[in-house]
Amino acid sequence: MQDSTDASAVPIRLRTSLPGCSIPYVPYMVPVAWRRAQLSTLVNKVLAAAAGEHKPLPFDFIADGELLRTSLDEYIAHKGLSHETTIELEYIRSTLPPTLLDSAAHDDWVSSADARRDGKVMTASFDGNVRIYRTDALSEVPLTLEPVYAGVRPSLTVARWLGQESVVTGSMDGIVSCWHVPQDGEGSVPVMRARDMRFHTAPVSSVDVATDGDAQSVQVVSAAWNGAVAVWDVSPNVDAVPESSVKRRKTKSRAEVREEADSAAAAAASIEPRVVLHHVAPTISAQAASALGTSVTPGTNAKTVAVFGGADRVWSAAWDGTVKAWDLGAGGALVGQRSSDKVHLAIDALAPGAGAELVAGNMDHSIALFDLRDQVSAAAVSISNAHGAAVGAVRANPAVAQLFASGGYDGRLKVWDVRSPKQPLFALAQPSATTGDAPAKRTKVLALDWSADGRNIVAGGEDCRISIYQGASTGM
Repeated sequence: MQDSTDASAVPIRLRTSLPGCSIPYVPYMVPVAWRRAQLSTLVNKVLAAAAGEHKPLPFDFIADGELLRTSLDEYIAHKGLSHETTIELEYIRSTLPPTLLDSAAHDDWVSSADARRDGKVMTASFDGNVRIYRTDALSEVPLTLEPVYAGVRPSLTVARWLGQESVVTGSMDGIVSCWHVPQDGEGSVPVMRARDMRFHTAPVSSVDVATDGDAQSVQVVSAAWNGAVAVWDVSPNVDAVPESSVKRRKTKSRAEVREEADSAAAAAASIEPRVVLHHVAPTISAQAASALGTSVTPGTNAKTVAVFGGADRVWSAAWDGTVKAWDLGAGGALVGQRSSDKVHLAIDALAPGAGAELVAGNMDHSIALFDLRDQVSAAAVSISNAHGAAVGAVRANPAVAQLFASGGYDGRLKVWDVRSPKQPLFALAQPSATTGDAPAKRTKVLALDWSADGRNIVAGGEDCRISIYQGASTGM
């Protein structure tokens, strides 16, 4: 080994969790001037020597939780290490930055986006409509499901695909609803809610859907501003409301329409939640409120969001700083909890093998990665100043367990790797910046999703646009 003041080589060890890409975990003496490209070539040569035939792959390298973006010599100097120190490197598949594929105007703020259906993007909007776009023709007029309501149309906070021809929505009036989606049509199509699930007494903040292999039943979890979480068993096959019923409504008086809608809602309200969870317990319970002749009073900072973490696991988080895990197989038993001083705005479950179980976006511009299997630490990783404003949307990549995306009230989209959380892989430019238009005054990202193959990112929000970003090797 040469003296550290005149070292030209340094020992490294290389490891990976990529299947079929492991090389012997032994020290390799490599030039200190080497960077990512040379290290990637080394790994590919060792793989080729062992396998005989190997197609070269681009790799990135993680050192001490950070992607290596410098030479080994610069890294050693930055960390204050000796050239005799063996550097531990983890290599992962290199991911190319997504680029803006298309962007289209949206009639109102985009409150949620669902891109898990091939070739389609569905949005919910505060104008009360559900819109379905074709990903290969985003600028074309979308199919707009325009609800036929009695009275004021409530703003929709979220929409998710329920079945091949149905969606489920949550709204500001506290109602979770199922809709039949017409397979044909363009422009605005008047529709009626086929099924209402009435439990929440506050605006619905999130809705998630999980299938357990039973094509006849789908689980839906909804969470509301008052801290309540409900789990429903519903059929993915929602019958269409007869077209004649919709047309007849146009010829009736407002009073007749309201009476008919109320009757239909009462009939639909027979669906009860299978499990009710109270992430934040009310200060006055339903039983006490009934005895006092008053309404149920939510607890402090009760606004809650919830997602599935598998068919039998529900995750929930609230503005009170708590994150909770519930076991549906045990009747909704609380099986894990963490508390912090964070105000959680959005969460998503990470896939097994990600290194953490849950990602949360917070009001204080940070992102937290939780692992409730670790009984020691409150959060696996806390990423301070992940955005320049509150982080209102997070979404795990469905194809690569370690990748997730975040959207902030600063208008930025970022892609992260759980294995290297100290800095994002990429920060994506807004459509206005890409096209040269003046920056939008309203920039909050409120809606975010990945396509089913994990290659594309769909985003929207306060700027009244829906945008698709395409990655060349993202999701592979």
